[in-house]
Amino acid sequence: MKTLAPLLLTCLFIVPAYAQYSGGTGEPDDPYQIATAADLIALGETPEDYDKHFLLTADIDLDPNLPGGKVFERAVIASPGVDWTDFWSAFRETAFTGFFNGGGHTISHLTIRGKDRLGLFGQLDSSASISNLGLEAVKIIGTSYVGALVGYSNGSIAASYSTGSVTGNSDVGGLVGDNGMGRITSSYSTASVCKTGWWGAGGLVGVNTGTVIECYSVGKVTGESLSVGGLIGSGGAPWPGAEGFVATSFWDIETSGQTESGGGTGKTTAEMQMPSTFMGWGACGSQWTIDEGVTYPHLAWENVPGEVIARPTYGGGTGTVDDPYLIWTAEQLNTIGLIAGDLDKHFKLMADIDLSGFDGKNDRPAFNIIGSGWAVTLVPPELRFVGIPFTGSLDGNGHTISHLTILGLDYVGLLGQLGSTASVSNLGLKAVEVIGTGWFVGGLAGANGGTVSNCYSTGLVGGTGSYVGGLVGENGGSITSCYSSASIIADWSVGGLVGLNSWAGSVTNCYSSGSVSAYSIVGGLVGGNEGSITVSYSSGSVSGTYNVGGLVGCTYYDYGSVTASFWDTQTSGQTTSAGGTGQTTAEMQTASTFLEAGWDFVGETANGTEDIWWILEGQDYPRLWWELGENEEPNP
Repeated sequence: MKTLAPLLLTCLFIVPAYAQYSGGTGEPDDPYQIATAADLIALGETPEDYDKHFLLTADIDLDPNLPGGKVFERAVIASPGVDWTDFWSAFRETAFTGFFNGGGHTISHLTIRGKDRLGLFGQLDSSASISNLGLEAVKIIGTSYVGALVGYSNGSIAASYSTGSVTGNSDVGGLVGDNGMGRITSSYSTASVCKTGWWGAGGLVGVNTGTVIECYSVGKVTGESLSVGGLIGSGGAPWPGAEGFVATSFWDIETSGQTESGGGTGKTTAEMQMPSTFMGWGACGSQWTIDEGVTYPHLAWENVPGEVIARPTYGGGTGTVDDPYLIWTAEQLNTIGLIAGDLDKHFKLMADIDLSGFDGKNDRPAFNIIGSGWAVTLVPPELRFVGIPFTGSLDGNGHTISHLTILGLDYVGLLGQLGSTASVSNLGLKAVEVIGTGWFVGGLAGANGGTVSNCYSTGLVGGTGSYVGGLVGENGGSITSCYSSASIIADWSVGGLVGLNSWAGSVTNCYSSGSVSAYSIVGGLVGGNEGSITVSYSSGSVSGTYNVGGLVGCTYYDYGSVTASFWDTQTSGQTTSAGGTGQTTAEMQTASTFLEAGWDFVGETANGTEDIWWILEGQDYPRLWWELGENEEPNP
């Protein structure tokens, strides 16, 4: 016995572990393999695996008439298993948070008769991702939050589709019942959708408060009461200010029986089978094909006969940092805002561009704002950007864009919202006419969370809402070596350069010279300031009723700081400001005023060697080095 014991112990240790699913370890580089219906059901019954990675390796048929098949009473995966009254706690406990890659395979004949949050997945958390998956011939009947793929989603869904039928009381969609804070890209549904109750039924999504890009639906949509739409049932919840964002997405107004939608563009069947309708598709990372006049678009991985939908081209380049897309014409510039998948790319202007042909007047097309979106009010009161920000780079290369004309709502400007990684540089905007009726309006950008340098604007910027600036409406990033001479007319939080310089915002080595007029919180350079303003000035006239300042209108919560900055008390008509030092016109045109404050001028080295400013003393105010003309001689 003594000689056998070590052998027995050795045998126990080398027995292979139980093989979960059909293979894999659930790690990103070795996902669990789902090859059978049993694997799929096992996943649903193992919540501890909901944060893992999965790969579908075969087509799966869930036909309840097949041996071992069944009609499900809940979502197959991530079903909360509780009633509506415990919604949020159940969501946190049971939502899928991992990655499910369909691998270009299908799951067919999924049949569910249940209550809330029904679909292949009941609910996705914000970290969850589903991609490259087809659901065919589904039949799902429930009450609320009912979709073929997901009942309620805060996650990411890409390159997926559904067919069959979906029925529910409210929040009913062909692909997703309710897209909360989720993102759906390059996906479609042909499923029929029927709403038997009060709120939200759409061919793709029942209720959308998230983002939908490059998607379509063609299924029949029927329902009583409110919010029945061809693509999206409702663009928001029953309360105001919860709208989602939908870009370059469509529905068939003939096959759906719906001419309205909470987002997207309705097209005829013939138009839905034309490649030109889907110009720009494919930029979000998934390739599409279409057989013109015969089929709707299909994802390339479906291997359906057809030609690849060609995306528009620019004037050269590949969109990388080292090889940016080249922009030579107004048409090429206008295309950027049309292609959501290009908003993280890099661009470079190669010529001066006149946008007169894109002013939206006399049957001319309107300009596509780059990184457009809108603001929604949350509770407690605060604003959230809903849309796709520009996160790439735009190098003006010393060129100008003239006659930008926009009449819009929120986030109005050449660029709507600049994300934290975005940069815009070396660009002049001439003779703009930019008007917004909502939040965040600027000649260059509605809002900036990135970096803006060596840019300027001239013309007219106006608004009837908040945060309006000659260059940027709201700045939460950095603005350096820029100016604006645009005239500003708006209501409140208005500045010659920036409407609101928020707590993370910085304005350095900048100036404004345009007139500024508003009711409240109005300043020659910045309207409201929570951030930092350094080595800057303003010289334009300033008028208003409350919180009016020559340089800054108002400092919020004592957060804002102003250093080595000035305004002209004579031309502004203002002797006070929430920061900065007032000077006469003569003093503002004297180099010593600025040199004593530490400004770095061309021709002097005591304040630095970057040569940021220059001046024609006694004739003009300081100007930035890159404005220096060939025949002009600076002098400190």
